[in-house]
Amino acid sequence: MKNSIVLTERDSKKDKYYQLNQLMDITGLSLRMLKYRMLKVKDKYKDFKELLCRKSNKWQIHHSIINEFMPIRKKATTSNSIEWVCFVTWNTIENYDMDCHVELLKLIKEKLPLGTRIKYVIEKDKRDVNHVHFLTDASINETIRCVNEVLNHYFNWYEIMTKITEINCLDSVQNYLAKAPVKSGEI
Repeated sequence: MKNSIVLTERDSKKDKYYQLNQLMDITGLSLRMLKYRMLKVKDKYKDFKELLCRKSNKWQIHHSIINEFMPIRKKATTSNSIEWVCFVTWNTIENYDMDCHVELLKLIKEKLPLGTRIKYVIEKDKRDVNHVHFLTDASINETIRCVNEVLNHYFNWYEIMTKITEINCLDSVQNYLAKAPVKSGEI
């Protein structure tokens, strides 16, 4: 009975330490990447022999510092990672070329607060007339004010239809934007 207790204590002590090749399964990183990480970790924990030590040419890594070896996932800023707030659509009665719509988008962007982003798509409707959909990360009130200010300056109320809504389901909106773009971009 004493032997079984001693074995379990020994096993539990053994489980507290890992070697680099065992960390491959835990972290999902290659041995080469783990060795690169070890260069930084060994400097950081050089005064803590109970957490990181080298025995018989193999590193003994305490379980409490395994997080130092976990993959670092930096989130890149892409149009999918931006928190879009508003979805705007406009459709004119007459057909205007794409450059005209892009210029209108640029004017709207100038009126929006500094740092606001716009992702737009220009499509053709059933009448073969260009129309615009765009996403913005500006507030709904700011977006309504700026869009109406620019479009009302160039169009009479009966020459253009606009719709400005808050985004409830970003995936649905992005799928909708990807359906049939003639031109797309970000401003």
